[in-house]
Amino acid sequence: MPRWGNQDYKEAVFRQLAEGSGGGDEDHFQHFENFSAGAPRRDVEAGVGEAFHPERVAPDQIEPQFRTAAEKMQPHERSEIFQDLLDELQQRELAPSWLQRMLGLKSADARQATPDDVARLTEYARQNHPEVFKRVMADKPFLVRWLDKPLVAALVGIIAGKLINRAYNQ
Repeated sequence: MPRWGNQDYKEAVFRQLAEGSGGGDEDHFQHFENFSAGAPRRDVEAGVGEAFHPERVAPDQIEPQFRTAAEKMQPHERSEIFQDLLDELQQRELAPSWLQRMLGLKSADARQATPDDVARLTEYARQNHPEVFKRVMADKPFLVRWLDKPLVAALVGIIAGKLINRAYNQ
């Protein structure tokens, strides 16, 4: 895949956004994966923060999506997200055992994390430690693959807007 700085790639992305993909959920995920891999890290994290902001998406709307996404993920992907969230939260002096008790997690071991555990921990990070949530979502975009199409499209649009704004200002 060409790097984001390549002018031909930028033009192709902007053209595709303008025309719309007309594709399915996987197409929208592919757009996000392309943006998250090629866009400046700060734009991806900012886009995740805006698209998933608690004032924009209510917990009762997003936590079931996180659960469904975790159910559809490969076990190693589920473990990776859970472990990354735990590691980041631990750096903020939140013990895994405390998180397990507080959130009602079945286990604080990433290898044993259930889809419900992943959903609860992800939602906790989104609500209480957005910097952790943004970092992990930017690092592990595969969770986004299974979210509702409008949410993924909004996320892609926000990141694209940041990139367009940056390109326009240069």
